[in-house]
Amino acid sequence: MPERPSSAPLVRRTTHALLADDRPIRLPHTEFDGGGVRFLGESVDPALFPLSATELWHACDGTRPYRSWPSPERELIADWHTAGLVVAAPRPRSQPSRALTVLSPHPDDAQLALGATLARFGGRVVDVFSHETWTRRPHYRDRPALASRLLVAEEHVACGVLGAGLTVLGHVDAADRPAWRDGYFLGPRSVDAARTTEPELFERVAADLATEVAGGGPVLLPLAVGGHVDHVLTRQAVLHLIAHKRLEPERVAFYEDMPYSLFADATAEAGRLAIGPEQVAPVPVLIPASEAAVRTKHEALWSYRLQVLDAVSRRIVRHGRQLGAPGWAERLWVLPESADTFGELAAAAAEEAAEAG
Repeated sequence: MPERPSSAPLVRRTTHALLADDRPIRLPHTEFDGGGVRFLGESVDPALFPLSATELWHACDGTRPYRSWPSPERELIADWHTAGLVVAAPRPRSQPSRALTVLSPHPDDAQLALGATLARFGGRVVDVFSHETWTRRPHYRDRPALASRLLVAEEHVACGVLGAGLTVLGHVDAADRPAWRDGYFLGPRSVDAARTTEPELFERVAADLATEVAGGGPVLLPLAVGGHVDHVLTRQAVLHLIAHKRLEPERVAFYEDMPYSLFADATAEAGRLAIGPEQVAPVPVLIPASEAAVRTKHEALWSYRLQVLDAVSRRIVRHGRQLGAPGWAERLWVLPESADTFGELAAAAAEEAAEAG
């Protein structure tokens, strides 16, 4: 009989304990092979996850508060949370969700950039290039169909933690498109290539986004810091809608792509945009966040196990502290027409952060 692989140590990014009203959500990377449990392709210690707990595992779907389980089951769920097998959504927000629409080139982009804003205000994430197969995990590199399914499943969990809706458009990631086989990062003077290289795709994306942004409400889109072609294509499609009067500029703000904004110049990227008849560039607005919102963002980022490194999540959190010092913030770039809309959003966020102080 072949020897079973040894159980891999499970390490948790965050160390906070589950709160009574938290809603545990199981992560989708768990496999049951009849004789044991695997997580991310590695065996899980039966003491941590006995097969008899499978029903409890499936009950962790984000609908039940932690306090609702009997004590022995709470202890096991707490162990899973400590080990990183489940994440925790906070209790549903008491205030109604704002009608934010965040356009995310890929699963995880909206949450990396605006997780705290989504935690505070809710809204809806629209994933554009959501058919991905790339992963850092060797176990999944030879299983592209499984990797693709899990990447979208991670996105559902993260949106569950943040209390955000999700729409998945299903366009293919640049890494899997022949046009970008040799590299998919564009220089500042090459942004037109996002449209001219794949004109039919550009038209399909623009048509899809026109449908998704119809009906009013603020729209947040990537600034395209770093030049990833899918980020540029998403941004240019929205600018196309503005130019053709299918989206009002007063509804629009740009967010700083993460982790690219950690090492590229967001100010320079914003300065290269020239929008509307007056050819104006957007200016920065900070959206403060409470410690509770920061915790929720960090919790949501734990869902992304196939692509996002622990070090990246931690650095993004540190970056938010640097932006908002002495508090914490995420940064948007707004046009003169949208300054009032997003100024009100910033004021509401600042008020909550001060009250939570």
